[in-house]
Amino acid sequence: MNRLKPLLTIAGIAIAMCAAIVALHVTKSQGPLDRSAEAAQAQAKRGPFRSVVVELTFQSRSTDNGEETLSATGHRTEYIDVAGGRRREEYSSNNTIVGGQLPSQQSVTWIFDGTHFYGWIDKDGKRTNRMADTLEKYDSPIWADAAVEQQKLQGATLSGQEEVLGHPCKVYTQSFPGLVTRKWWVWNGVTLRSEMHWDRDNSITDTSEEAVRAEEDVDIDPSLFKPPDTVTFELAKPTPARQADRHAPWVRMGPEIELFWF
Repeated sequence: MNRLKPLLTIAGIAIAMCAAIVALHVTKSQGPLDRSAEAAQAQAKRGPFRSVVVELTFQSRSTDNGEETLSATGHRTEYIDVAGGRRREEYSSNNTIVGGQLPSQQSVTWIFDGTHFYGWIDKDGKRTNRMADTLEKYDSPIWADAAVEQQKLQGATLSGQEEVLGHPCKVYTQSFPGLVTRKWWVWNGVTLRSEMHWDRDNSITDTSEEAVRAEEDVDIDPSLFKPPDTVTFELAKPTPARQADRHAPWVRMGPEIELFWF
């Protein structure tokens, strides 16, 4: 019995050494693949660029039985700190309603600092300031604003590839005959151009936007991602349905802007 025990011990050591050699061989053979996979995941988490600044102009025109009823023009600037997970948008629009009403002006600025949303709206001389907490992470990364990619829109198809300001864009088309046709030009998740044609019962609306500047890996002033010290923000109270919505507020269909906490 005593002689058997050393034999078993030696056999156990031999098995352990064989297992270690096999494990080492597997580790060496799979190491580069594992490192490549980890690098790809890290790159996806970091994003396609360190930062990006995009400026777009947009316009919209509505007619009813051939007569103009509404026209709008506007401008949007997006400051996106991909590395820091922060975003700021500045939006302004001028709306003219045909029929004697005064033009309407609106400017919106909102900031996401990674934890809180801050927004202030000036509309026709009246200002509203609100903030909201983020309890859970959103489904979309901080730079990706194209709803056609992030929300997998029904009926939308990839129809080609074109350049906008020298950036290669995927072109998506969505069409519901007799109602609406949309197109988007998306660069690495960022919308650089979009068009919408809506036609129903002789009421037509055409809306378009296009980037006039799109710069990547630029240095953005960190103060842009901080709310003004001189402004007091009211804590917003979104509805339970909006609180449960995991879609990021920066994901959009077109140039229109909607803040869930206002």
